[in-house]
Amino acid sequence: MDQVLTFDRNNDVSKIEGCNTRGIEYRWNIFLDRIANISTGSEVLDFGAGSLRDSFDLVSRNFHVTSIDMDKEIMSCYREKYQWPNNGSRHDLIANGDLFDALSKLDKKFALITCFDVLEHLDDPAAALRAIKEKMADNGLLFVTVPNGRTIFELAFRFDLMIARATGRVLRPGEPHLQRKSPKQWKKIISDAGLRVTDHDMEIGFFANTFAALVQLPLTLGGRILRSLGIQVNALAISEKICNGPQASWLYLIDRHSKHIFGGLYGWNLFVISK
Repeated sequence: MDQVLTFDRNNDVSKIEGCNTRGIEYRWNIFLDRIANISTGSEVLDFGAGSLRDSFDLVSRNFHVTSIDMDKEIMSCYREKYQWPNNGSRHDLIANGDLFDALSKLDKKFALITCFDVLEHLDDPAAALRAIKEKMADNGLLFVTVPNGRTIFELAFRFDLMIARATGRVLRPGEPHLQRKSPKQWKKIISDAGLRVTDHDMEIGFFANTFAALVQLPLTLGGRILRSLGIQVNALAISEKICNGPQASWLYLIDRHSKHIFGGLYGWNLFVISK
């Protein structure tokens, strides 16, 4: 079950509140401010639910949650990682290798749909957003997080994808980033899908994100080379140890004071979207 660990966030906070990465505890209010106005007991969809971390948060907030992702075994394994509250909220798992086939079969509308770290993995994010729009209630909201294609990480992911395709290296379905879009391009994709951005912010600061990339990317490449020679090295663990060092707090402070200059190069887009 190596794949289970690929996107395992059960020890992190929900993306509704923030995330812990680059050795920094990021927290934001862009989603919390909106979710406070959604009635408890409302129908909520977690699209591309991954490790179910956000589904767990939503159930804990007394919403009826439907979680959609690709693999039933993986979803079930993630589900066992949480102590689900006995608060009367319903939680449904839907596993389908074709996420949009699963979406089309739903016969309800949702007051809230979350789509965290999903669109960058899809061939046609605009088509995905149009399909999601059909499941939004008239006054429903869509929360989206997507990477900023201007960062070193995303440039490296694009280069690695090109190499993988050229060499025939097998990539797990749903794992690689297929899109490398700037904030402006993401906004156009959302608009082209007939949706409206009601709020937008950038998080994961430029300096912290760039430092992490300069550490993690060479170590990842070196680890891959060593594994091909039969030498097992946990490059990710080494990079996390370095990035979690004392410099993280300083990088966070520099980022916060320079966001007005480097905000467009921050690592992640946070969108609140309506019809």
